Amino acid sequence: MSEQFHVDSFDQLYPGRFVKAGDLGTAKPTVEIEDVWLEDLEGERGVERKVIMSFVGRQKRLVLAKINGMSMRAMFGPDVKQWIGKRVVLYATSDLMPIRRGEPCIRIYGSPDIKSECKVEWKPAQRKKLTWVLQWTGTASTPDDEAPFFDDDPGDPGE
Repeated sequence: MSEQFHVDSFDQLYPGRFVKAGDLGTAKPTVEIEDVWLEDLEGERGVERKVIMSFVGRQKRLVLAKINGMSMRAMFGPDVKQWIGKRVVLYATSDLMPIRRGEPCIRIYGSPDIKSECKVEWKPAQRKKLTWVLQWTGTASTPDDEAPFFDDDPGDPGE
């Protein structure tokens, strides 16, 4: 008999090489940035160049939405090389500029590597100005904060 796995979200039904909001659930894992690069990915609008971020000890990568890039710049500066080795806390939300209204997405909650809260403002094209606050998180996440599906097999590398 084959092994059965129960899942909590739709995203967990279709794993791939990128972490999705459903992989995090309610967890807020602290991850250390290993690398950041640009990659051409096939999507709903054809091939688009996206920012990809990898994490130390994690198989899945994050496609870094611009709003998350703005958070990274606010915390660690515009030199992307300086982001390597920094720690960030990820979380799933549907409140801060989701791709589709009400659909959860991954956002950066803050970092243990900043000294205090960090206010960020950004005006996306043809949208209202957004303001959010990144949190100083103190220390790394506890095991209760870890996301169980974050490290699953990356599945189809084309995904």
